[in-house]
Amino acid sequence: MGRARSAVAVRASQEALRAALIETMNVELVETTACEDFDAAIDYCRPRSEELGGEEGSEAWYIWSVGDWAVAGDLSMQLVSDSDAMATLSKSLGEVVATGIDSYFEYAYFSYAKDGELRRLLILEDEELVDEGFPVKAESGQHLDDFSEEEAERLWTSYGLPTFEYDPSGGPFECIAVKKS
Repeated sequence: MGRARSAVAVRASQEALRAALIETMNVELVETTACEDFDAAIDYCRPRSEELGGEEGSEAWYIWSVGDWAVAGDLSMQLVSDSDAMATLSKSLGEVVATGIDSYFEYAYFSYAKDGELRRLLILEDEELVDEGFPVKAESGQHLDDFSEEEAERLWTSYGLPTFEYDPSGGPFECIAVKKS
């Protein structure tokens, strides 16, 4: 699966996603820059994320477009650390799909929110499964006992979003550094 990361996707503009994330995650914008490729986005985000050695309370995200989706990603899995935030995002942005994968720790996360309501939540952590809400269309005929990093990615890609198997090739990326309020 490559490196650990999480992502949130909405059918809105990158600007709308950025503004909604800043408000929902209760952070303050510190700086923003444009990166032409994913490697440059990684180089920007890594030293600005507390979980990866950055300053206390710091976080960095990269935002780009995939078809009619705006996608925000991070390397420290903070975007999916609060499932209720996905429901809050969906109040203003509509449909929200989120996924997090960390193969090293056997962690998998998938959520789907719409109209201010978290409709699906699957989390595999420490060999325990959280299963809440109603299955999404791509789960039809699948066994929940089999939820894994691969299954989280399969659900994510069922929305036409790019695989986590490879680094995103489409750019440019808007990279933003934020600070927890």
